[in-house]
Amino acid sequence: MIGGGVLAYTLLGIDLSEKGDAKYLILDPHYVGEENLNTILKKGWCEWKDESLFKKSEFYNFCLPLVI
Repeated sequence: MIGGGVLAYTLLGIDLSEKGDAKYLILDPHYVGEENLNTILKKGWCEWKDESLFKKSEFYNFCLPLVI
């Protein structure tokens, strides 16, 4: 989970390019509705986002569980 300011997201994955650019697979946990994958993807409730997702003026908390 990621939280910052009034935003909260679920981080599902990270894609790093050879140049060092990152994309983040984000699921917005605020979605309410049917479990319709087409709607969820089409309306951007789950999508790859770049670093502009993170605002420099905000503080973010990351909850990263350890796998032992």
